[in-house]
Amino acid sequence: RYPGIVAHIGASSLEDGSVRRLEDIKGPMIYRVTSTAFDPDSRTIFYTSDNYNYRDLVALDAETGESELLLRDARIGELVFNATDRSLWGVRHLNGIATIVRIPYPYTEWNQLHSFPYGEIVYDMDISPDGTLLSTSFGEINGDQSLRVFTVDSLLEGEPKIATSFNFGLA
Repeated sequence: RYPGIVAHIGASSLEDGSVRRLEDIKGPMIYRVTSTAFDPDSRTIFYTSDNYNYRDLVALDAETGESELLLRDARIGELVFNATDRSLWGVRHLNGIATIVRIPYPYTEWNQLHSFPYGEIVYDMDISPDGTLLSTSFGEINGDQSLRVFTVDSLLEGEPKIATSFNFGLA
């Protein structure tokens, strides 16, 4: 997102630094523009659009530049790709409640895994390469910030178990 340029997804050349514009972002966020995830095998970039409304999920073929709307008004962001089963994971926000969701391939529906209490903000998720752990940052209503690592199996079973955590304190 540059001044005077429409927010977009682009590919940067490692050889000369040139940027190839792939897709404009409808309704970009202010600081991060969009939430993205990448499937290296299919060369698919997943991203969110319409970010200040009900947030859509879009798939973009990095080679051809063709895009496909997967989920309209899904309200899902903080995307991460799980290479072990090709699923997408994200956070769905509704009425102040943050819910971790899983979007199984072929990405036509989402499944609610766990909702956190009002005031707990979940952000910056990642999944380990072997697909067994999910890490995410948490912001509490009182300003505390922490990092929590969950076992993926426990989230899939609906009973999240924290494998490890670190509390950064008030921020």
